[in-house]
Amino acid sequence: MEKSKLKQLQPNAKKVNNKDSGDGNQTITRKEIKDSPFHVITIDGESFGVMGDYRLTEKSADESEVIKELEKITWNRIVQVVMLLEEVRTKLNNKINEKL
Repeated sequence: MEKSKLKQLQPNAKKVNNKDSGDGNQTITRKEIKDSPFHVITIDGESFGVMGDYRLTEKSADESEVIKELEKITWNRIVQVVMLLEEVRTKLNNKINEKL
């Protein structure tokens, strides 16, 4: 488990309201979920699941509930991951095309 001080958690944090983004002095805990591409991020007692730069779950006060949710293999989770990977692929292709 890692602890660090960051101004922004993820690139998509720009979409978060200012009241949720804090003053940049928050302690952020990142916990890897074994044998998965997912992590649980905890900020000020609120946890949520992520894959890379993308949040997958709602905020929860209970880290173990977020872990249980991410460990479930459901069609919803599969669709989320496929859509996420497609968005990443599209962004990479756009960057490659910009350089050409």
